[in-house]
Amino acid sequence: MRIGEIIRQYRTEHGLSLRAFASQSNISPSYVRKLEMDVENKSSITIPKISSIAKAMGLTPDELLAAMDDTTVDLRPEKNPLPANIIPVPEMKKVPMLGAVACGEPIYMDEVRGEYYPMDSSIHADFCLRAQGDSMTGARIYDGDIVFIQSSPVVENGQIAAVAIDDEATLKYFYQYGDTVVLRPANAKYEEMTYSREDLDHLRILGRAVAFQSAL
Repeated sequence: MRIGEIIRQYRTEHGLSLRAFASQSNISPSYVRKLEMDVENKSSITIPKISSIAKAMGLTPDELLAAMDDTTVDLRPEKNPLPANIIPVPEMKKVPMLGAVACGEPIYMDEVRGEYYPMDSSIHADFCLRAQGDSMTGARIYDGDIVFIQSSPVVENGQIAAVAIDDEATLKYFYQYGDTVVLRPANAKYEEMTYSREDLDHLRILGRAVAFQSAL
């Protein structure tokens, strides 16, 4: 099992957020996120970090190592470790701004050329959109927030998706039942948007929301 899978399973069983587990194990939240998202098992982990994670889980390093049958361990000592009170800034990347996406009625989407927003490089996002309106406040997405999108023509039921309707775009919970697509808001004052078979040619999934940056 990968170390990221072990951490995620532990957090789920103990009701811990990623940030809470990072604090408990004395490593950065960005590093914990990197381990959990490393589905292709490309990352290695050092013995000192294994010891910190094991201690946070109430295990010995040997017990944790025994469970890690699918993770590369870097046996080299860590060089110049940071003091405990200093957290390294996560590696960042720039994501292009595509335009605005409606949290309410669909709005026309313009590409904003040359505008980029920084985000943690461990999160896979291909572009971002600026939310407009209040239909997704129940999902903690407010007017003016920047929503980061992973491009995909298909999303799972219940995921928040950016969907283009002709030349307009909206951000909603996505559901598909046979030949019917339902776009569901996260604010009770808005109604669902339902599209049947004859409407689907006008509808295109841009991708799934993977992160947001609050405008507040």
